[in-house]
Amino acid sequence: MKQDGTLFTLENDELLVTVARHGAELTRIYDKKAGRDVLWDANPAVWNRHSPVLFPFIGKCYEGKYLHNETEYEMPIHGFARDMEFQPVLCDIDECWFSLKDTDETFKNYPFHFEVEIGHRLEGRTITVMWKVTNPDSQELLFMMGGHPAFVVPEGRSIYDYTFEFNREGGKKGQYQDGLHYLAPNDKGYEARELQGTLKLTEGRAPLTKGFFDTVLTYMFDGFQVSSVSLLLDGKPYVTVGCEEFPYLGMWSEEATHPFVCLEPWSGLCAPEGYIGELKDRPGVVALGPWKSWDKSYTIHVG
Repeated sequence: MKQDGTLFTLENDELLVTVARHGAELTRIYDKKAGRDVLWDANPAVWNRHSPVLFPFIGKCYEGKYLHNETEYEMPIHGFARDMEFQPVLCDIDECWFSLKDTDETFKNYPFHFEVEIGHRLEGRTITVMWKVTNPDSQELLFMMGGHPAFVVPEGRSIYDYTFEFNREGGKKGQYQDGLHYLAPNDKGYEARELQGTLKLTEGRAPLTKGFFDTVLTYMFDGFQVSSVSLLLDGKPYVTVGCEEFPYLGMWSEEATHPFVCLEPWSGLCAPEGYIGELKDRPGVVALGPWKSWDKSYTIHVG
C-alpha cells in the first residue's frame, strides 16, 4: 500500500483504489483491465466529491435544525464527517482503516460522544467499504450513516446508456411484486410523501431514460427491498453495489449536468417536510445503546 500521509493507495492486478484521509473518502477506482476510471473525479465545476461518507445525518434536517432533549441544534446536509480529517489506524497492502472521534467543536451541534471507524478492503475486483460506530458513553447515541459513491460513465457514453438491474434476493418484496417502492425528496430536499411511488421493473431492470431523474430527484428505496443494484452497459454489469445490510438505497444524478450516477446505501434518510420532532423519533435514526457498537458494510464490484 502506497501512502503520502493524505492519500492511501490499494492496488492489485485488477484495480487501483485510493482513499483520502480527509473524510475517509474513496477517491478513485481505476479499472486496470479496461483502462478507465469508474469513480467520478470530483470536478468542482460539476460536483466536487467522489464518494463522501454521510455521518451523523443523511440528507437535510428541516430548516437545517433538529431537536434533541428539547434543545435545538444546527446541522448541515449529510452531517460533518465528510469534511473532517480522520486518523489513519491501519495501513496494509490490501486494507486501510481510519478513525474519527468527537471533539469540542462537534459536541456543540451534535451532543454525543462517538468513534467512527471506516475501512476499505480490496479483493480482486471488489472493494468492501466497512463502517463501525462505537458509543463510548453511558447515554444513547443517535445517528445515521450512508455512502454516496458516484460512478462516471465511460468516455463516449452518456448516463442514458445505463440500465439499472436490481437484485432482490433476501430483500423484502412485500406488496410490490412488479417494482420497487420509493420515497422521494421535494425540491427543498425534504422527504415528501406525495412524491412516493413505485418504480416499475421488467425482469428486475429499469432503463435510465431521459427524464428519469426529473420528477423524482432522488429515489429512496425503503424497507430492505434491494440487496444489490448494478449499472448495466450493453447488457453487462459495469459496476454493482451490494447493499443488503441497509434499509434504504438512494439513487441520484442530475441529468442536465452530471455524467455519473450515485448508488447510495443508507441507514436513514432526509427529514420529512415540516418535521420538527425529536431526533430519536425521526425515521431511520439508529439508536445505539451505551458501550455498544454498530457494524455495517457494502461492496462495490467492478465489471
